[in-house]
Amino acid sequence: MSDVWRTLSTLGDSRWLLPMALVLLFTLPPTDRALKFRWLIAIVLTATVTLVSKLAFMGWGVGIKSLHFTGFSGHAAMSSVVYPVVGAILAGPNRAHRRIGLAAGCALAAAIAWSRIPLHAHSLSEIVAGLTLGLACGAWAMRITPPSGRPRAIVVLAAMVAGVILPVSLPDIHTHQLVIALAKFVSGRVEIFEHF
Repeated sequence: MSDVWRTLSTLGDSRWLLPMALVLLFTLPPTDRALKFRWLIAIVLTATVTLVSKLAFMGWGVGIKSLHFTGFSGHAAMSSVVYPVVGAILAGPNRAHRRIGLAAGCALAAAIAWSRIPLHAHSLSEIVAGLTLGLACGAWAMRITPPSGRPRAIVVLAAMVAGVILPVSLPDIHTHQLVIALAKFVSGRVEIFEHF
């Protein structure tokens, strides 16, 4: 069963998610300008809040001990700001299809978020916070206008290839390691806070 959790967790890795989302975002037609702009803001806001929360704990020990909260789960936050919107985009402009796409994206994001619990990567509070942040930002992105059409198959393939490039070409570099290095740099600490 741990292989299932690891596979799900891999689908929430920002090295995969961000390149895939950016290809889809920038290949949306010009008629989807509002969606493109809002989704980009939603992704940046989600990533920024998540990063700041992680840096605050790792660098200075800022968290909520009673909830075992050391920062937003990046996998939960980024999955939930990306996959529901991707589901809606792939479903196209039909309202019923779009709801199915959104639901499928939310279900995938929730499964990815939950995978972090059995892998002992995050507490429940960090998962719930990450999901809430990402879903709220993704919902804001989708609020204005639905996608005007489905992306062509070549675009979907290009998005998937873009997502695979970083994890395959840099298998030993993980975003968590980069966050640790950044936390040490900005806080001036030799060792980071890891636990309460």
